[in-house]
Amino acid sequence: MKRKKDARKPVKPAYDVPADWWYLIPDQVSLRQIYDLCREDEGLRVEFWEEAGAMEIEVPGAGSLDLEESPCDLGDEEGNGFLKEHGISTVFAATIRQDAYEALRPVMESLTGRLGGFFCGDTADFTPVIKNP
Repeated sequence: MKRKKDARKPVKPAYDVPADWWYLIPDQVSLRQIYDLCREDEGLRVEFWEEAGAMEIEVPGAGSLDLEESPCDLGDEEGNGFLKEHGISTVFAATIRQDAYEALRPVMESLTGRLGGFFCGDTADFTPVIKNP
């Protein structure tokens, strides 16, 4: 006889992607510049809290990409070596809901296409990487 699945068990995210990312850009870019680009994009809702150094880019019904200003210092020698190796001048901490990854990936690719740089997972090996294809 087959056992029924326990409905109370936590469901594993559909995508094996991190919730925490870095948006790393070689040029100096401000959140205001990102806000100005995204607020005109059809299909997105964008909120910007300049004093807090944070913004939210929402794909309605799917999820949001949250960006926060961050110093150009990842806190350890290996991370800072990675920044130097890639010539990074601007760092944003980025957070997504893992189940919204498929809806948010095009937003991340669009940002890298317009502003340069790349998103990388806040993981030991900085993967996965998202950039303009």
